[in-house]
Amino acid sequence: MQWIACPPTPLAWIEFRELLLQLLYSPALLLPLVALAAALLAWRLRLSRARLLAFVLLLPLAISTIYSPEATTLLEAWLHQQMPAPGAPTTAVPVVVLVGRGSDMAAATTAAAAERFGQGVVSAVYVSGDDRSTAERLLQLGIEPSRIAGDSCARTTWENATLTNRWLRQHHPGAPVLLITDSWQLPRAARAFEQQGLQVIPIAADPTLSPSQHNRLALRETAATLLYSLQGRM
Repeated sequence: MQWIACPPTPLAWIEFRELLLQLLYSPALLLPLVALAAALLAWRLRLSRARLLAFVLLLPLAISTIYSPEATTLLEAWLHQQMPAPGAPTTAVPVVVLVGRGSDMAAATTAAAAERFGQGVVSAVYVSGDDRSTAERLLQLGIEPSRIAGDSCARTTWENATLTNRWLRQHHPGAPVLLITDSWQLPRAARAFEQQGLQVIPIAADPTLSPSQHNRLALRETAATLLYSLQGRM
């Protein structure tokens, strides 16, 4: 098994991003801050006491709807619409690519990778930006060590695509990517990989999650998709 290990190098902007996301995931923290911001804005606009009170009450109430099941459904539908159009059929043997998404996702993605490998339709598996344990899980599922490679270096989806592309050029030039990740990240990841000039075959593999986990992933990926669009990475 080929594995590239990188020492942890925290980046300030990633830590700040995670802090903002934790705030977004915590309505008990976010909504009081929204109410405070609304009160300050209303005071700056010199609104009447009745309008100030209405503003302070209604704005947090409006924001709170993003945590509802209906909002989750709408966000998931919007994310699905961002999936790139299927590419032209190819006879080249694809390489499975898994990206780091945590242990819960790894259980689902490695199972899907092993299933495709067992069907004899892929030549290798590359794990990007994840713990080595994910690659070792593939070994336990019966994939030969010589067919597994990966890195623990990528910290973002864009770096997943960049490092994967670099490895593919060296070991499997021209091979399409059978990209397996959760359905929330899949559209953004597929577009990021396509930006690297790779042909992508997207496959969704989702574990059983609670409604709150669905909402959290929908919020996270909506924010990330909008950011990638602004950066020209989609």
